[in-house]
Amino acid sequence: MGMTSFLVRRFLTFIPTLIGVLLITYLIAYAIPADPVRAWVGEKLMNPQTLEQIRVKYKFNAPWYEQFTFLVQQLLTGQLEDPVRHRNVFTEITSRFGVTVEVAIVGFLFLVAIGIPLGLLAAVFKDTPVDFAVRIMALVGSSLPAFVLYYFLILLLFVYTKTTYLAGIPEPTMACKTTISTLPQNTPILGHLASALGSVPMFSAIMCGEFNVVVDTFKRLYLPGLALGLLNGGFIARIVRNSLLDALSAEFILYGKARGLRRLSVWKHALKNAMVPVVTVLGLNFGGLLSGAIIAETVFNIPGIGRYMYEAIMRLNFPVIIACTFLVAVIYVTVNLVVDILYAVIDPRIRY
Repeated sequence: MGMTSFLVRRFLTFIPTLIGVLLITYLIAYAIPADPVRAWVGEKLMNPQTLEQIRVKYKFNAPWYEQFTFLVQQLLTGQLEDPVRHRNVFTEITSRFGVTVEVAIVGFLFLVAIGIPLGLLAAVFKDTPVDFAVRIMALVGSSLPAFVLYYFLILLLFVYTKTTYLAGIPEPTMACKTTISTLPQNTPILGHLASALGSVPMFSAIMCGEFNVVVDTFKRLYLPGLALGLLNGGFIARIVRNSLLDALSAEFILYGKARGLRRLSVWKHALKNAMVPVVTVLGLNFGGLLSGAIIAETVFNIPGIGRYMYEAIMRLNFPVIIACTFLVAVIYVTVNLVVDILYAVIDPRIRY
């Protein structure tokens, strides 16, 4: 099977995957014994006629399948409205997604910087105190509740040592934002791409040469990034360690050693073959970060997709839950597709 037919087959599976994810999410939310409309308006009193109008507008007076069909139709046509903020859901998501991308990038950098070197050290010093310490870290990272680690780091690095910030997301100047917004008019194709990248404050600052904004962004986000890296870095280290040890015990490595290959060449070939499962885990972790780290963004008060989803869940905001679930599903299936393509680049023996 060629790469083209593989891509076509994967794209054909996207639609049923997305529909299935949306349906399951909706049924779980629908099964909650509560009145969503009452949750939207809060505790304040509202005219019963107004409440009924909202129920009719969002099809809550109809069977569940009609409600689901209505929400999906509004989602796909871009007309889905946030009933709490009374704004278009896509407008809300677009305004928050750039911040989530920044958190994902910083968190992923820490994840790679922590996980891969520790995994290599554990493999090199197999069955030594170094290896034992890495495995303990992986166990703690997998078992420790995320919010415990987050609050501990806030206590250590913000309250006691005062080495980080916990307020505000740095943004480029208004002149920079105006310049980025006018790019599609000047260069139709590249301008739209640059404008899309410019929706991430860090990228727009780089394009405008405002590198102080980039520095301030890392100062603001290094604490949640470090937290995300520590939370999953031990698991990544263990995957790297086990994959590398499996590759080093493979027959082609033993043959290479028998032929007299240098130690550096042996490790180079083993590392390349060990990267396939590592790429899978890293891709899924990056997809999860792009989808919004709900607990991290809530604890660190970051106005991204994760916090938006948390607020929607707390208020049974069905339209926002459906829209955010759709975004998460699209990100995950796309990341999985990219990872599958990278397999063939890393290991030429893989053919689709």
